[in-house]
Amino acid sequence: MTRLAKKGEPTAEADPNNPRAVIVTGARDAAEAYRVALRLRKATQTSADSSTEPPLVATVNRRISAIKAERLKDLQLRLFPELPDDRRAAPNAVVRSSVFGVVRRGKRARVTEMQVAAPEGWEIAITGWRLDQHDLDIWLEIMHAAGGSKPGEEVRFQLHTLMKRLGHTSRGGTHDYDSLKSRLRQLTQTTVSFASGTLEGVAGAFFAAFAIDNATGEAVCITNPLLRPLFEDITHLDIEQRRALGGNQLAKALHVLLASHAVWLPTRVDTLMRRVGAEYANLRFFKRDLKVVLEDFLARGWIRDYEFQPGGRGVELISIVKVPSPSQRRAIESRREQPSG
Repeated sequence: MTRLAKKGEPTAEADPNNPRAVIVTGARDAAEAYRVALRLRKATQTSADSSTEPPLVATVNRRISAIKAERLKDLQLRLFPELPDDRRAAPNAVVRSSVFGVVRRGKRARVTEMQVAAPEGWEIAITGWRLDQHDLDIWLEIMHAAGGSKPGEEVRFQLHTLMKRLGHTSRGGTHDYDSLKSRLRQLTQTTVSFASGTLEGVAGAFFAAFAIDNATGEAVCITNPLLRPLFEDITHLDIEQRRALGGNQLAKALHVLLASHAVWLPTRVDTLMRRVGAEYANLRFFKRDLKVVLEDFLARGWIRDYEFQPGGRGVELISIVKVPSPSQRRAIESRREQPSG
């Protein structure tokens, strides 16, 4: 409560029941009461003005806050896509990069601003942990469970249900559960930074937060709203095909990369090795394992043919004739029907 008076003079204070009124006591007449009340109002206004920002700065800050609120609201209104249970929404910006690589077994590597292969025109780096195809399996499953929800909301599930969806037996041991918890923790601790032209920034982690009730086995993950734009351009990944590949990381990385393209263009073998984030000391060993994977895809009927061809500077190209999905087939036919020129 603001008071204003000198010793022996009338006193003035703001009316607690009406912020626009002033109570004056001890005034000799109405004129003196008016002068005292006016002096109180001026003092109060000066005090308020001294503690606030300049009008232009305050206006700009209010506008910035409003824009941020609008963007967050827009992200929250755009739900994560809902797909049939035999499909998973795989963002092309993610699966066409090597954010989730083909990583050797062993102790997980800590990384800081580690540059990874990215689509043309982009630079992507990760800080946290080196993620692999098993981490991608987990992220795809949880984001599938998030289908139809607002970005930033909770996704609840039982750990044993997730284990089964990942292809583990229903009697997964303590080691399997500990490994799953560790990977959830690392997905929450790994952030992605990006740069493209004049735009650069940090999109945050794959999950905003997670928690597990060890008594009930229930887990809660909170999705990261800033990753919602990634789901504007997705591949409808055949999850049963991916599960059939077991723990073969190279096969899984090539499978999702093929799925994200309607037509495969001849690609340098060394470029493909970087694109899938494969950790091979020698290109010759990568080509050996790649051939094994392609032979398997051929036997399964997922591709029609493949061929290693001579390329520039002694590096071979890999050509693959894939079997397009129905939607990709329609897109290819649509392009053919468009007039050239």
